Amino acid sequence: MEDHIRFVSGQTNNADTLPALLTAAFYGLETIERATSLLSEHAPPHCREACGTALAEAVNAWWALSDAPAWAVPSGPASFPELASLTAELVLLVSETLLKAANKTSLSADQVACLAAVDHAGRVHAALRRIA
Repeated sequence: MEDHIRFVSGQTNNADTLPALLTAAFYGLETIERATSLLSEHAPPHCREACGTALAEAVNAWWALSDAPAWAVPSGPASFPELASLTAELVLLVSETLLKAANKTSLSADQVACLAAVDHAGRVHAALRRIA
């Protein structure tokens, strides 16, 4: 999780245009949501309420940002089929990255996790191709 936080922090620090700032913030909020979810799962009893509140508010922040009209600027919103096609392409890129990671690790559990994610991503890609 620390690598995710460092990566998103770097992206956020390097963002300078409105689309780059919003994108970095969006990824930051997704990372915050995942981190607070992880914290909630492992919180000692006296911290559970605060962790639950942090998780709920992280989700609310993500949804609030998703309503920003600037997401449609400057090129306008993608059509439904265009968005499905772009997402399908991203799935392939992420799948390729997962396969590279699986090949670089010597831990069987890491390989299994990467390959399981690729399997699910393949199903996402197949479903999106039916739309696009």
